[in-house]
Amino acid sequence: MSRSLIALAALATISAPAFAQGLYADAGYTFINIDVDEPGVSGDVDLGALAGHVGYNFSEWFALEGEALIGVQDEDASFGGINASVGLNYLVGAYAKGQVPLGERVNLYARAGLVQAEIEAEVSGGGFSGSDSATESGVGYGAGGEFMLTPALGIRGDYTRYDIDDTEADAFTVAAVFRF
Repeated sequence: MSRSLIALAALATISAPAFAQGLYADAGYTFINIDVDEPGVSGDVDLGALAGHVGYNFSEWFALEGEALIGVQDEDASFGGINASVGLNYLVGAYAKGQVPLGERVNLYARAGLVQAEIEAEVSGGGFSGSDSATESGVGYGAGGEFMLTPALGIRGDYTRYDIDDTEADAFTVAAVFRF
């Protein structure tokens, strides 16, 4: 299978216009909403993270990209004298990205890949306190778009659904894009 992927990447590189190829990176903010539906506990957890992507456009139609999120906004809640704090420590992922250029400035895309995330929870109250973290793997998939202000600078907005273990999270990202 790896020979097929190498041949596909080589074919995409040879057949693509020169302007569509190249390295890109972005940096921005991601709002994450986790729908909690466990026995005895239900509700939403809203988290925030600094986000970054690094990728390579093999052609105007296909790219591979890596993703890194670092949690910066935790969710704090109180239930009957019990205080809880939930936060994202990190999330990393690798994606295949199909793209559809709409002119020279606009690019729409869909992406799917594998992710790993670590979430931490701290609980205190009633004479008890403790914390725990869990690292789980899963999939991420979604869609978005880029608008290039100049050939090297643009903005990106996307939606990604993370299915990690038994948890589903919706993430919305806004970022500045840099093409090299």
